[in-house]
Amino acid sequence: MKPSWISLITVFLLSRFLFSQTIYEKYFTNDALRIDFFHSGTKDEEKISIDQFYKTTPWAGSRRNLIDTLNAGYYMIRVVDGKTNNLIYSYGFSTLFNEWQTTQEALEGAWKTIHETVIIPYPKNEIQFEFWGRDQKSHFSRLIFSTRIDPWSYNISKENRASGAIKLDSVINGNYAHKVDLAIIGDGFTSSELTRFLNVAKDLTDTLFTIPPFENYTQEFNIYFVIAPSQDSGTDDPRKGIFSKTALNMSFNAFDSQRYLMTFDTKSIHDVASIVPYDAIVILVNSETYGGGGIYNFYASTSAFNEWSPYVYVHEFGHSFAGLADEYYTSDVAYSEFFPPGNEPWETNVTPLLDSKNVKWAKYIDSGIAIPTPWDKDKFDKENVDYRKKIKLMTDEKASASEIAKVRDNHQTWLDAFFMKHRYAGKTGAFEGAGYASEGLYRPAVNCIMFSKGLAGFDAICKNTIERRIQFLTK
Repeated sequence: MKPSWISLITVFLLSRFLFSQTIYEKYFTNDALRIDFFHSGTKDEEKISIDQFYKTTPWAGSRRNLIDTLNAGYYMIRVVDGKTNNLIYSYGFSTLFNEWQTTQEALEGAWKTIHETVIIPYPKNEIQFEFWGRDQKSHFSRLIFSTRIDPWSYNISKENRASGAIKLDSVINGNYAHKVDLAIIGDGFTSSELTRFLNVAKDLTDTLFTIPPFENYTQEFNIYFVIAPSQDSGTDDPRKGIFSKTALNMSFNAFDSQRYLMTFDTKSIHDVASIVPYDAIVILVNSETYGGGGIYNFYASTSAFNEWSPYVYVHEFGHSFAGLADEYYTSDVAYSEFFPPGNEPWETNVTPLLDSKNVKWAKYIDSGIAIPTPWDKDKFDKENVDYRKKIKLMTDEKASASEIAKVRDNHQTWLDAFFMKHRYAGKTGAFEGAGYASEGLYRPAVNCIMFSKGLAGFDAICKNTIERRIQFLTK
């Protein structure tokens, strides 16, 4: 009897798994190599210098997909086996440094140093560690740094870096090697506020898994709730003159943008996270002020107790987990030409539409949709301009908080109705206005959680990108 197609597919998948597992075991142990380094430079120049190597355990990443095929991130780590010269591991990521290069400070010629961390599976043999960056055409053609690493060197620290960290709870759906391991870390919570952190962390994470496509992949995640109690309650807010001693040194006003809530202390982040296996990190900050941030394959953050925290949590996780771009253009940001004109961004959900007949998400475009897609942009822009003028005037005239809140609520009601009733709601096209630019950049849908405040959900392109990332880490 001839084998069925199902049997053949099963044999193929099993053989592929066993082959991948064999490759991993040939080159790597169950441990991980953490590489801390300093990223320095100017707008047009960058240098890498090693801070410290650490041997940690375990390696939480995939043992099947060792070579990154997602083409995401501004940088790419490549690991080459010292004996065979084979490429045995790679992954893409972005950093605070490449964001800083687009700020006014960088444009004025300043030199900056930012501490960063990458983690790779622990090699059995000597390796060549390579740090690559994208060129102006978005190709990984710039070799920024390369060094030989001997895994047996006594200079690789084996100390326990998780001292002081506490795992409060976890949701385990399987072996860490075959799941997305998500570490939710609290910052600015004292030892008397651990229950407060755990409760809000669970609430916000539950919200994430009500949003497609995450709601369809709950069983593919292991979730760990982790904290190192802080000396002070709260977080830094420099514009208000507030400075708090916290475990991760989170702060508002990163790159002089008030709502950008980040830390440059990646060493402490990974020290605390190392108490659990982790593929992704979300930091929840003890604050009621609006803010957050997210960088691909780096970390995401949000203030925990603002009315918009559920939205910020999901939005920033879209950045950090899937490398999604901001699709909005009406809010002030710290960047200048974050997406250089004339180049196709690596992010899947924005495009300059250099060729309107070959949009990079062409296979998702709904039948009959014009490219570019008209969407009442003038009407949307006018509402936002009028709203901003009104808020500024009320603020200058010292209107009450309740009066300002009423105007904000009315504005949000208008936006919700605009998107809900839009003729292209739920459709995929190419809508002008994206990536902090009102003109010249396009997004896939009239609305998406990467475009407007609220839990509107992800557009079709964002959903697909998130699913590909989940599958890469788990399949």
